[in-house]
Amino acid sequence: MPSSEKAQSPLRVGFIHPDLGIGGAERLVVDAAVSLQQRGHEVAIFTSRHDPSRCFEETRDGTLEVYVLGNSIFPRNFMNAFNIIFASLRQIHLSFLLILSIYLPFRIPHVAPLAPLDSFDVFVVDQLSICVPLLRWLGQTRVVFYCHFPDKLLSGGWEITSDRVGRKRMNPGDGSAIRTRAPSLLKRLYRWPFDKLEEITTGEADIVLANSKFTSRIYHRAFPSLREVPKVVYPCINLDAYSGSSEDFEGADVDLVKSDRPTFLSLNRFEGKKNVALAVEAFNKARQDSSFDKNTRLVIGGGYDDKLEDNIQTLAKLRALCDRLALSHVTISSSEGNSITAAPTTDVLFLLNFTTSQRSYLLLSPNTLGLLYTPQNEHFGIVPVEAMACGLPVLAVNNGGPTETVVDMGADMNAENATGLLREPDLESWAEGITLLSQLSQEQRERIARAGKQRAHDLFSLKNLGREMEDACRRAKSLGPVGAEEMFVLTVGSVMMATIMLLMALILPSL
Repeated sequence: MPSSEKAQSPLRVGFIHPDLGIGGAERLVVDAAVSLQQRGHEVAIFTSRHDPSRCFEETRDGTLEVYVLGNSIFPRNFMNAFNIIFASLRQIHLSFLLILSIYLPFRIPHVAPLAPLDSFDVFVVDQLSICVPLLRWLGQTRVVFYCHFPDKLLSGGWEITSDRVGRKRMNPGDGSAIRTRAPSLLKRLYRWPFDKLEEITTGEADIVLANSKFTSRIYHRAFPSLREVPKVVYPCINLDAYSGSSEDFEGADVDLVKSDRPTFLSLNRFEGKKNVALAVEAFNKARQDSSFDKNTRLVIGGGYDDKLEDNIQTLAKLRALCDRLALSHVTISSSEGNSITAAPTTDVLFLLNFTTSQRSYLLLSPNTLGLLYTPQNEHFGIVPVEAMACGLPVLAVNNGGPTETVVDMGADMNAENATGLLREPDLESWAEGITLLSQLSQEQRERIARAGKQRAHDLFSLKNLGREMEDACRRAKSLGPVGAEEMFVLTVGSVMMATIMLLMALILPSL
C-alpha cells in the first residue's frame, strides 16, 4: 500500500439498503461493507428489514453493525400491491430517524432511536435513490449511489433486446435496444412520478456507480439527465470462502444436501423473473438423451420469503412443473426445522434460504457438474462468479451481466481461458448445454477450473471491490462540505415528496 494511502485517515461509511435478505444486491452490500472494514474504515448498515432467519451470516454474527430503522409506521405493501410507494416511505422514514439520531444529543424513542450517533463521512445508497437528497442536503453528507438497474425499467414492462454477445457498442440514442410491453394507462400514471423521482434523486448523488458495463449503458440511456455515465465497480466475492474443499463443510444443514450423485446447481431468488423454469425443463429434456446419467439430480436453491407473493407463486409453479414433467422433488427450508429429507432418487431438490455452508458445499463438491444460471438480461449476476471461483463450469444466458463474467468455450469446446457456456435462453440450446457440461472430460474440467479461479481472482476479488469503493468514497468526501445555496429548496422538496407519497399510500388502497 502506497505511503500516501496509508497517511489518509479512515472513513466512517454508512450503507442504506431497504431489505437485508438473501440476494445478489444484498450480497454486494455485505461484501462492500466488509471490504471497506478490512481496509480499516468504520462501517454501519441501516435497513428497514433484517430477518435473522433470512440473511447473510456477516449481518447476524457480529461481523457488521446492522441497525433496523423505518419499519414501525409503514408496511411493506398493501395486499401485495403498491410496493414502490411503501418502500419509498419506509426509506424516507429510515432517513429521518437516522439524521435525527445524528443531530440530537440524546435518544428519543421513535424520533432519534440511535442518538447520540456519530456523523458519517459518506453514505453509500443502493436500490432506492429516494433518500439521496435527504442524506445529502438535510444530513449534509456526501452520497455514493450504487445502481443495480433502473427500477423504471424493471417495473415498467421494459426489456433489453440488443445488448447481446457480439455487439461491440451500444449507443445511448439507439432506441431499438429498449422496448416496452406497453403497461396499462393506469400503471403508467401510477409509475410516472416514481420514475421521474428515480432520475432526479439519482442525479443528486455525488458519485454514481454501476455493477456492470451493461447496467451502466442502460442506466445512462434510461436517465439521459445524468451528468456522466456511471463508473463500473464490479461486485465481488470473498475468495477465501471458496478456497477449500467440500469436505471442509459439515453439520446437520450440510447433511441435508450431501450426495455422491452427479448434480447440477441453480442458485437464485425464488422470483419469476429469474426464469428457473428453463433450468427444470432443460434438465428434463437432457435426461431423455440416452447418454445422460439418469442418476443426476438438480438442486435449486435461493432466498425465499413466505410473505412475498412472487416467491410463493414461483415456488408453487416450479413444483407444479416438476409434477407435470414427472420429476420427483422435495423442498427443504434452512430457516425451519427439517423433518423431511430428500430420497436417494429425488430428481429435484428445492432448497429455501440456503446456509453459507450449504452453498459452499454444493459449489465445491466434486460431484457438482455445473451451475445453471437462467436469468435474462441480468444486471450482473454474482452467482456465476462464485461458481468460477470454485472451479465450476457455468451455463448462462448470452445477454446481460454474464457476458462480462463468463468466457464461452466456443464451438470446439476448447477456447482459451473459457469458464463455461453462453447460450440463447431456449429449451433446445439449454438441454444441449447441460448435456455438454455433463460429458466434459477430466482434462477439460481442470482447464475450466483453472481459468475460472484465475478470472475470479483478477476481476472479482474482495480486495478489488474494497479498493474501488474506497476510491469512490474518498472522491465523494473530497468534494468538501455540501453547499447550502440549494439546501432549503431541496429539503422542502423532499418533505413535499414524502407528503405526496403518504397521501398516495392513504388514498390509492381505498380506490
